[in-house]
Amino acid sequence: MRTKQAEDETAQLAREKECSQATDYSIKKCVCMLSTMDVTKQEKVKAYSVFKSLENREIFLSACEDDLESALS
Repeated sequence: MRTKQAEDETAQLAREKECSQATDYSIKKCVCMLSTMDVTKQEKVKAYSVFKSLENREIFLSACEDDLESALS
């Protein structure tokens, strides 16, 4: 019984962490950051397709914190 409860709690924590990460690196946040940049419409379209991946959104937002100009390079 306790093993099952521990497994359920572990699974719940993993789901909460995943949701938290998705919120921190949301598409909406990426699009807002992109709108502050001087980019062409073509670059925006390319960026939108890249934002479909959680890992890519994390990289983009982290790069923007360090160097806004090179984030899309």
